Amino acid sequence: MAVRIQTEADTRVAACLAENRSFSMIAGAGAGKTSSLIEALELIKSKYGSVLKKNGQKVACITYTKRAVQVISSRLGDSDLFVVSTLHSFLWGEIKTFTDDIRRALIESRIPALIDRERTKDNGGQSQRALKAREKVESLTNELDVLPEVLSFKYDDAAFSDYAKGKLSHDDIIEIAGYLLINRPIFQKAFGYRYPYVFVDEAQDTFPIIVESFQRVAEGEGLPIVGFFGDPWQQIYDKRAGSFCPPASGEEINKTENFRCSTSVISFLNRFRNDLEQYPAGTNSEKEGSVKITLIEAERPSEPRNRYSEAQVERSLGRMDQALEEWGWEVRTDVVRLFLVRQMIARRLGFTELHNLFTGDYASSVAQEGYESGNHYLLKPIIRSIWPLIEASRSGNIRSLVELLTSIGPAFKIDGKNQSRPLKEMVEQAREIVSVLDEKWANDKVRDVLEYCSEVELIDFSDRVLDELIREPRQEVYDRAEFGQEKGDWLCDSFLEMQTRELEKYCDFIRDNTNYSTQHGVKGEEYPDVLVVVDDIEAAWNNYNFCKLLTPETFGTPTEGQQDRGEKLAYVSFSRAEDNLRILFYTSRLQETKEELLRKGLFEEEQISVIPLD
Repeated sequence: MAVRIQTEADTRVAACLAENRSFSMIAGAGAGKTSSLIEALELIKSKYGSVLKKNGQKVACITYTKRAVQVISSRLGDSDLFVVSTLHSFLWGEIKTFTDDIRRALIESRIPALIDRERTKDNGGQSQRALKAREKVESLTNELDVLPEVLSFKYDDAAFSDYAKGKLSHDDIIEIAGYLLINRPIFQKAFGYRYPYVFVDEAQDTFPIIVESFQRVAEGEGLPIVGFFGDPWQQIYDKRAGSFCPPASGEEINKTENFRCSTSVISFLNRFRNDLEQYPAGTNSEKEGSVKITLIEAERPSEPRNRYSEAQVERSLGRMDQALEEWGWEVRTDVVRLFLVRQMIARRLGFTELHNLFTGDYASSVAQEGYESGNHYLLKPIIRSIWPLIEASRSGNIRSLVELLTSIGPAFKIDGKNQSRPLKEMVEQAREIVSVLDEKWANDKVRDVLEYCSEVELIDFSDRVLDELIREPRQEVYDRAEFGQEKGDWLCDSFLEMQTRELEKYCDFIRDNTNYSTQHGVKGEEYPDVLVVVDDIEAAWNNYNFCKLLTPETFGTPTEGQQDRGEKLAYVSFSRAEDNLRILFYTSRLQETKEELLRKGLFEEEQISVIPLD
């Protein structure tokens, strides 16, 4: 990003701080929102820091990811005036000592709301959905009854709760904290005194109840004040606030600069988005860049449920290669390629079987989430230890090999059983063991690889992995009604029987060693050149319909949800490009699509090329 430039929006934020007035800043892509936030924090420190410290008060800065916490903290420097934290961590820090208040929120609000939600799923019949909802209502009711006996509550960044044991989930933290801030005046006042200034970064991605609770905290005149920083058009996660406004009597501020994108990309973004017009700021006003779209004629799907056959997918990939060749991008590995769903990436990188396993009949939502994050218990030792060892061995990087070995398992740990053996001897043994590991990786199944690592004590496996390695594979034919609660066994058995070839590609992808990403995965990032691939049929995700979004006259009006989700995700994807943006748009109605895009003014004639079926 360019050298810091004071903008009108920053001046207005400074005025709000001087007048003790809350505000919200809407800053489009590339506007330098984080710089504005940090400048405001530093202004508070310089003007009011000594008084705040004297009073034992802090300035809260809440952001969305751990990475953002690191970025903001590093730019602020070492200062105990600020509490920079992710939302869940911050809120848990504020409520964790108030055991009785947590219990009250669970009894009065949280659990009754969950029970009501489950009851809406129960139509009184015998369907799996109804039976599961009924079972959940009974379970929640029992937990509600025993809550008075729970002596303490804990939160360990878990997705699921167990109220009888005092275990709270991600969602619980949000709902409980919001409830207390809105409904407990004493709690609200104490919070406002501890934090006279509360800044919320990426406000569009926080939760409605939290936005409301902070608005309540700061709805009076004077301190405390709340500052929201964000962009409703970059809200791409479900059940988040999206739109946000300042507390009563606060000021709404638009930041219209774009310090990231070339003039061509900014012009396109302004045509795509009509509520906030940006202009180049800083050195990018000298950077023209380019925006081009290639329309690829899509085949009529031959498979049931409007799906492509494998042969059709192959032909589709060939047309993508043709478009890349026309742009001169066919051999470039520095161009970031964005796809709607991971299955499209899995096909192109070569881990389709793995993807289908972890998203198929044997996969729970937890298993799929673990696969997508790289934190599934079966995948973690491969991603973090086994494949890095093989990479180090193949590249001849002995130093990396030794560092890995001394950190991941009993055989080579510095303080382990072999600590008294000569270093040279241990290095030779390491070479031999990893050489055998590499051979097994190349020729054997996943089970053989893991069993070898366990046998030579190469890795400290979790008890869960070790239990799976000694368990006999399930012999029954999987039946969802009978074995649904145990389907993880079938997933594990299938995984252990796989060859390892797909895992190399998956490991590279999950460790960000490829130029492929989902469109959801690049929020907050920026790259010189970006390719966005749009194919509704291959993506097969009804939450989105980009043909209807971009060309509604040709394909019909999208649903309200498709419109809202689609335009935001498209905006986030398009605005990642610093210099050049390319869009591949698969459409079954080539000429009509082109004419509508021209008629709407999204593109000029020279920006559009077409690839017909013949």
